Amino acid sequence: MGVLIGVVGSRGDVAETPSTSRTVTAPPQTGGPSETHTASQPATTAPKKDAAAAAEIPGDGVFLVGKDIQPGTYRSDGKDNVLCYWARLSDTTGELGDIVANGNAEGQVIVKINPNDKAFQTSDCKPWQKID
Repeated sequence: MGVLIGVVGSRGDVAETPSTSRTVTAPPQTGGPSETHTASQPATTAPKKDAAAAAEIPGDGVFLVGKDIQPGTYRSDGKDNVLCYWARLSDTTGELGDIVANGNAEGQVIVKINPNDKAFQTSDCKPWQKID
């Protein structure tokens, strides 16, 4: 019980110290580190997304041109014994008329995604690498 009393006594002291520290610590965190931290994060995050989007289309999905991926010429090694499907899309409604061009490939395939394409769809393909 002597230990408990010592712990309770120190908790009372600690409770008073953080409240004082919090008041003193809060203004510097709000003024200095958050401004520096906030400015660093967007600058660091945005280029990583843009660089990754421009260099590769990672796998299956529908990717928006100009947002997820950049226009340009891409190459995929296709798939072995399975057809790799790709489509350039003028819209994302899912209508058959949205397909500008499409194809199936068993081996390597090269596709040019135009700036006016709305999206690019890929299924069962190895990652696409931007080559131009």
